[in-house]
Amino acid sequence: MTTLIHDLKYAARMLIKNPGFTLVAVLALALGVGANTAIFSVVNGVLLHPLPFPDSNRLMSLHEVDQRRLANSTNVSFPDFFDWRTQNHTFERLAAYHDSEFTLTGVDQPAHLNTEVISYDLFPLLGVKPTLGRSFLPQEEKVGSHVAILSHAFWESQFGPDPRIIGRTLTLNNLSYSVVGVMPAGFNFPLDSGPVSLWTTIAVDAETEGGDQPSTAQRGSHFIVVIGRLKPNVTVAQAGADMNVIAKGLAKQFPDTNGNRGSVRIRPELEELVGDVRPALLVLFGAVGCVLLIACANVANLLLARATSRHKEIAIRASLGAGRWRVIRQLLSESVLLAFVGGSLGLLWAIWGVDVLLKLSPETIPRLGQVRVDGSVLVFTTLVTLLTGVIFGLAPAWQVSKADLTETLKEGGRGTTDAGHHNWLRSSLVVAETAVSLVLLVGAGLLITSYLRLQRVDAGFNPHHLLTFRFELPEARYPYLQRINFYNRFLKRLQTTPGIRSAASILPLPLSDDRISVSFEIDGRPVPKSDEPSAWFRVVSPTYFPTMGIQLLKGRQFTELDDAKAPGVIIVNQEFARRFFHNEDVIGKHIKPGAAGVGKEIMREIVGVVADVKHLNLARESTPEYYVPYAQCLFDPMTIVARTQGDPRAVVDAVRNDLRDEDKELPVYEVRTMDDYLAASISQPRFNTMMLGIFAGVALLLSAVGLYGVMAYTVAQRTHEIGIRMALGAERRDVLKMVLGRGLFLTLAGVGIGWLGALALSRFLTGMLFGVHPHDPATLAGVSLVLVAVALVACYIPARRAVKVDPMVALKYE
Repeated sequence: MTTLIHDLKYAARMLIKNPGFTLVAVLALALGVGANTAIFSVVNGVLLHPLPFPDSNRLMSLHEVDQRRLANSTNVSFPDFFDWRTQNHTFERLAAYHDSEFTLTGVDQPAHLNTEVISYDLFPLLGVKPTLGRSFLPQEEKVGSHVAILSHAFWESQFGPDPRIIGRTLTLNNLSYSVVGVMPAGFNFPLDSGPVSLWTTIAVDAETEGGDQPSTAQRGSHFIVVIGRLKPNVTVAQAGADMNVIAKGLAKQFPDTNGNRGSVRIRPELEELVGDVRPALLVLFGAVGCVLLIACANVANLLLARATSRHKEIAIRASLGAGRWRVIRQLLSESVLLAFVGGSLGLLWAIWGVDVLLKLSPETIPRLGQVRVDGSVLVFTTLVTLLTGVIFGLAPAWQVSKADLTETLKEGGRGTTDAGHHNWLRSSLVVAETAVSLVLLVGAGLLITSYLRLQRVDAGFNPHHLLTFRFELPEARYPYLQRINFYNRFLKRLQTTPGIRSAASILPLPLSDDRISVSFEIDGRPVPKSDEPSAWFRVVSPTYFPTMGIQLLKGRQFTELDDAKAPGVIIVNQEFARRFFHNEDVIGKHIKPGAAGVGKEIMREIVGVVADVKHLNLARESTPEYYVPYAQCLFDPMTIVARTQGDPRAVVDAVRNDLRDEDKELPVYEVRTMDDYLAASISQPRFNTMMLGIFAGVALLLSAVGLYGVMAYTVAQRTHEIGIRMALGAERRDVLKMVLGRGLFLTLAGVGIGWLGALALSRFLTGMLFGVHPHDPATLAGVSLVLVAVALVACYIPARRAVKVDPMVALKYE
């Protein structure tokens, strides 16, 4: 220990003695370690950190597998869930939930609340108890039960917090709900949703309107999410086999609704939550790892250059009896100390960098609330720092420790016998840096090309000057027909509002991540109900297509005459006509959607064909969609879209006033422009492109610095040789060509190796690209030329210095 302390003290003196070298090395390492720590904090919080529930590894997500649907994995119907819950043998509990929205009235200001409708046993399944009151009871799933459990944040903000909240009655959607509990601070479920204000039971889905079947009895209505907790020592495979037996039995028992749903997909809840973002985060983590390797290579090059001036020191140590391992240990103590100084500064940068990353990260990345610089991140940083110090210090220490005592101690020698070994090692490091930089640059180039092409995709509508917002009409005050009349009145009122050119409504809104898939029957093509095709289903007002700027290709648009008393009509998109009617003239043909709003499903005449719209996201291929007028098949709450004459946000207050005049107890929520939705739809590709582009730029800069350092060192070492060449008649261009040629050789060697790495990387980027092949030759060639150009610039400065060598001065060198 005494020897180690002595080595560290000596190392500190040596670093302080060379402030320029120390500063450059520390900054390079701080950059690499800081970037790695920041990205690891995100990876740890999102991918690695367990879910915040007891034994979270036993929590599973369950989906039905439907072979005929647009999405192979689908949500579950209530009757199927009830059968799963009672018939399975491998889960301790199964619970169900789905999003909902309530309006709170009877308070100072009506409030819109994000609500989760859940089965009674969700909280026991998660292993979480209310901090006040109790969880739901089994009987509270039955129709007529109106109970609620509040989130801690909502309780504090709305009620004080008042511990007497238990038993208090709240007016939600014009119905009285009794508060039975308050959840702990910080609890939120689902984990990938925004803050939930309260939870209520599936009793709300057992209620009916107009004599229809309640949702809890509709086996063909698949919209709930199911989560389960495995019994101890039960594997996912065993649970899958158990659930598949149940699914096959239901398929035989209910062929009309379950005929194609004979299996169940089970995935760990954490995997279900983060599966879509895992590849992108791992690619970014790999990218910052490459940046750290380049920084290490640069510091190793600095150490090798610095070692030249220490050969005599090392030789004297060896001649006085210091063994080779003793010398290596001394030099490694310097590199490790250097690494820890750089790592400490990098950790400070990482704390700031995590905040920046969280601000830049898109909302599509789940669990961002779990991201922080915690103990596991500190352990990671410490290990990375230690490993970094050993990696960049070991090779120089090994080379220096091999010094030839006789040659090194000769007075007036012009160098050491191992200078060639140093040059070879330094050149190899530069080649490696260049190769890694090329890999990152190719990845960034592919993502940039992909992102630019994604931005040029035609969404199928004009997103500019469009304001969108929502409100909810409580069924207790607005029965079915009154809701239709309200939308009619309100849309007409908006048409006369100053600053608004036109207004319409739709459910679900394009690019909002909401979707409804409904099967349908084609007139004259009878098939078993379980084999009926399906398409995305939209409910719109007559003014929707002109307001959104969606092109009508054939037939007509909806009109106010297409009301509940008129014959059923429908409009399909171009892809619907192509896929299901093989581009026949579909006008006048009839289909029967499996949705009716209220009443029975009816055959509807296709009266128009509109252009395809990117409803899901810009990167997805067009999918079949069909539209019905809301006056014939209302689903709500609908989204209002208003095309404005100027800035859409300038009319927000006027819109609120219009709605307040119609009903003062209806709060407006989700006020956004269509441009906001468009930007959000490409936020993940934008984030990936920006981050990888930054890391690639840093890698390029570090590689250029490394190449410059090697060439400057080479010129300094060959000053005597260059002087002789010029004294013997060598032209300056010959010297310039010699130095640039050496740099170009190293660069091209790195580019050649980098091409192989780039081809390997492209496999991991395939799922992140749009409109560009992962082996795009134009990107590969363009990036290579950029790298070569930057390398030549880095080499040109030492080359100019070489051609300015005075032969007379050079011949006196050493």
